[in-house]
Amino acid sequence: MPTRKTRLLLAAAAFVFAAPSVLADTPSGALDRRGAPAAMLDLDDYGNQRFNPLMDAGAWHGYLLPEAGKAGYFAGPYVIAEEMPLYFGRTVDALSLKLADGRILTPKDASDAAVTSGPGMLRQSYRLGDFAVTLTLRFVGPRTTLIETAVRNTGAKGASVRLIWRNELMTAWRKGEDATLPDGFGYTIAFSDTGSRVAYSEIRDPAHVLLHEGAGYLVTRSVPVSQVQEGAAYSAETAPVELAPDEGKSFFAAHSYGHDATEVAALEGEQRDILAKPEAAQAASEARWQAWLARLPKDATQASVGIKALETLVGNWRAPAGAIAHGGVTPSNTYLYFSGLWPWDSWKHAFALAPVVPDLAAANMRAMFAHQIAADDPLRPQDAGMLPDTVFYNQSPERGGDGPNWNERNTKPSLAAWAVWEIFERTGDKAFLAEMYPKLRAYRAWWFRNRDHDGNGIVEYGATVDSAHNDTEGRMTFRLKPGNAAVPAECVAGERGLYDCKGADAYARLLSEGGFEALRSGAQVAAGWESGMDNAARFGFISDDQLARYADRTHGGDIARAAKDWTVGILENRDAAGALVGYSLDQESVDQNSYLFLEARILSRMATLLGHAGDIPAYRAEAERARDYINRCMFDPETGFYYDVHIAPAPLSDGCAGPRVTARGRGSEGWTPLFAGAATREHAAAVVKVMLDEAEFGTLVPLPTASRTNPAYDPEIYWRGRVWLDQVYFGVEGLRQYGYTREADTLVARLFKNAEGLSDGAPIRENYNPETGHMQGATNFSWSAAMLLILLSGQ
Repeated sequence: MPTRKTRLLLAAAAFVFAAPSVLADTPSGALDRRGAPAAMLDLDDYGNQRFNPLMDAGAWHGYLLPEAGKAGYFAGPYVIAEEMPLYFGRTVDALSLKLADGRILTPKDASDAAVTSGPGMLRQSYRLGDFAVTLTLRFVGPRTTLIETAVRNTGAKGASVRLIWRNELMTAWRKGEDATLPDGFGYTIAFSDTGSRVAYSEIRDPAHVLLHEGAGYLVTRSVPVSQVQEGAAYSAETAPVELAPDEGKSFFAAHSYGHDATEVAALEGEQRDILAKPEAAQAASEARWQAWLARLPKDATQASVGIKALETLVGNWRAPAGAIAHGGVTPSNTYLYFSGLWPWDSWKHAFALAPVVPDLAAANMRAMFAHQIAADDPLRPQDAGMLPDTVFYNQSPERGGDGPNWNERNTKPSLAAWAVWEIFERTGDKAFLAEMYPKLRAYRAWWFRNRDHDGNGIVEYGATVDSAHNDTEGRMTFRLKPGNAAVPAECVAGERGLYDCKGADAYARLLSEGGFEALRSGAQVAAGWESGMDNAARFGFISDDQLARYADRTHGGDIARAAKDWTVGILENRDAAGALVGYSLDQESVDQNSYLFLEARILSRMATLLGHAGDIPAYRAEAERARDYINRCMFDPETGFYYDVHIAPAPLSDGCAGPRVTARGRGSEGWTPLFAGAATREHAAAVVKVMLDEAEFGTLVPLPTASRTNPAYDPEIYWRGRVWLDQVYFGVEGLRQYGYTREADTLVARLFKNAEGLSDGAPIRENYNPETGHMQGATNFSWSAAMLLILLSGQ
């Protein structure tokens, strides 16, 4: 067990923000939150919604500041419509002032604007004629935002003025392409004396948008208003407001989004309570953020990065809704398909949030374990203890829902105990530890029961019994590109020269005989997902061009022989009665077994505290077995690195399941034994040498997910070259574990210097190009933010 824990230093006071800019196109704040969305889907080249809306307090909706050079309104609302983020509106509370002489001053007349964004807050101060206006937006609850409109008369005479707020809904679906809204998308707008409600029609279109009847946007104002609808726009106008010279008055509006009619109805009372004491609600929101900011790392040179990282994590926080039973942090509120929860992500989010927002950290854990498979589960009792790969607002059709993103084809690596222990160390909450301990034990037991094909106590990544992996009779399904191989009788001709095949035996036969150009199975894909490294080279993923170059270098250009090197075996796992319980790749994973080593050490500590002394000997034995196997079987003396181990038909004479999988090159999984504390010091020294080598992992932005010598390396490919900050953290922490503090500090400094956008208003990204530092992947990405918070602790 690592003896050195990652700690965030407590700052003595909250950060002091820079003064607001006097120009609307240079707002202060860690994140640039300006934007003018042109459609519900206004996407960049990576599939992200453009711009960085403010979201807070677990809300499922958010807002932008006006685009550069403008003021007088907020852009949005931006809504997570159950599973997809969409711009439901263009403008929110665009303010006009109607003067006594009939003239109307609109946002186009705004001048001298100062636009500010900060944690949990958007603000713009500007002039409209003789009036000074300040608009302030804060989130005051998990469904509700409070907007304050403050108007002061700066003229020499008294004035009578009416305030008009205008909201405009979005009418275009996709920018630059099909602008037509999906079939069935519709809404009605209803008014009351003090507010309005936009109610959406039910639409269950998983490819586009999912809405329940009555889902909608509710506005309640602190003063009576007269209202009118004009197409997709609606406005609210006050009675005349009298302002003496230098007199100012504030008006408040509560804005909420609810997922269905019942939720929206409940929000009406919540909004009235907030508007009864709006200043108190604002103060509570501000105090919440001040408390969080005071706990951030206090290194002034990186303060903006720390603030941006916390804003990212909190912005991706979704309060309970649908099947999400507890508040959880999603990967990204701007990437189209990341508005759910993943175990792998949640463990990292929880670990980083434990010192700053411990309640949210604990909620992350509970949100995932709420869907732990039970022994009496009607769909997959054989997977008792497993956690689904994804949890979204809607469950899968198999579980009675209509969600397209719920996934039980696999799970994720074992770092849950690592996160739980960090929460306990920060809070001392022994009850939380007692709550989680049996769940962690059941999860661990599932791994050894369903992912240890040869029963040697060393596990593999794999896949569940699922319609994406097998037919109704339990026969594994796969596709064959035959090349020179004989097509088995279990295959039928499919599309594009491929054959649709069934049967693990047929797959194994083809793999043994060779001659094929490709074998593709859903189980292989799910196993990659289960590792958290999706399309990593070690799981046989390589591009056609790369495979051809590999064939030229190693097999005289023979693609079939090269393809055999890069094709993984799929093994059926069965219980004692012979029933199929899942699949394993034919290779034992160095990273997952390192995590299980770490987990055994942590669970032993938990058992000591909770009085489960009888559990401790098994944990110690399992940890020792894993450490011995990792160093004896998975470390390659010739290359000085750790690798997965191939499961051969019979174990080798040294007790290893088979040879190390070295042909597919080195990846970031090779330093996980250092992170977990499982490596010997001699082996760690060799691995560090490879990590720091500029020809391997010592790139401009350090520690890519594949070494530059890997045959499948490409700085643009997801898990075959891009830099993921969790892997950087595991590597840096591994260096520190073994005394390489100076080298670790150098890598962290290089990361902060060369990763594009970290020091300016750009969003934190999913990954970065190792050779150029260019931002890649999802914007506003949570586990990158989590890792930055941990790295900023200066460990």
